[in-house]
Amino acid sequence: MARTFSAEDEEQLRQLHADSVSRNEIARQMGWSVGTITNHAQRLGLSFDREAVRAATDARQVDLKDRRQRIQEQLLGLAERSIERAQTRYLVHGWTHTGESVAEWLQQPPAKETKDLTLAASSALTSALKLAQADAGDEGVSEARSMLGDLGQALTKAARQMGDADNGNHADN
Repeated sequence: MARTFSAEDEEQLRQLHADSVSRNEIARQMGWSVGTITNHAQRLGLSFDREAVRAATDARQVDLKDRRQRIQEQLLGLAERSIERAQTRYLVHGWTHTGESVAEWLQQPPAKETKDLTLAASSALTSALKLAQADAGDEGVSEARSMLGDLGQALTKAARQMGDADNGNHADN
């Protein structure tokens, strides 16, 4: 049975149009084809001014860029904290065979934890680089890629060496 455009659909169309939602987005949200939305909008005297849609799209892009930049800053902060944790004192906690709690401070985390922290930093830097590329276009991408790529490679190499040291191997590269 064919679906009909109801009074509720008309009201929802009017509301979404008033909220400056694009015709394609209205069609997606309401589950109708773009043509159906266009026809009913014309019948209701609603128009989709391309300038208004363009302005709304531009505003949305600015908002998304701002969000990407905030996330990029958070990722860089995570990388910095991970690197710092890999280089600071580390509390090891465990239990004796009699069930007593034992804690000891080490000058730096054990190799496995250092490797994990280094890989976390490398992953955060890689993600931050991808966000920077999305916003930089062609400008600055090669510079950012080079700097963060070199840093990521160095962190990965350090993590591998720490993993080898943790396993009793002594890698020189």
